[in-house]
Amino acid sequence: MKRYCDENCNKCPIVGHKNSRQLTYVMNRLYDKFGSEAYQIIQEACPNMTVCYDCRIDDFVHVSDCTITEV
Repeated sequence: MKRYCDENCNKCPIVGHKNSRQLTYVMNRLYDKFGSEAYQIIQEACPNMTVCYDCRIDDFVHVSDCTITEV
């Protein structure tokens, strides 16, 4: 698969930026709507995009009081 980043995940300017909360919200909405198909696409392209910006848990999992996915 072609990569569109420098693959230095620990210093990713996208995932680490505070506006990435919006990215978390959108990715979670896609996962909620399309399930494992969306997960596979997102995970293959960038595993860090399945991590919640607020609670920092991977694979679209959140702590019980996380509100980032609320509409």
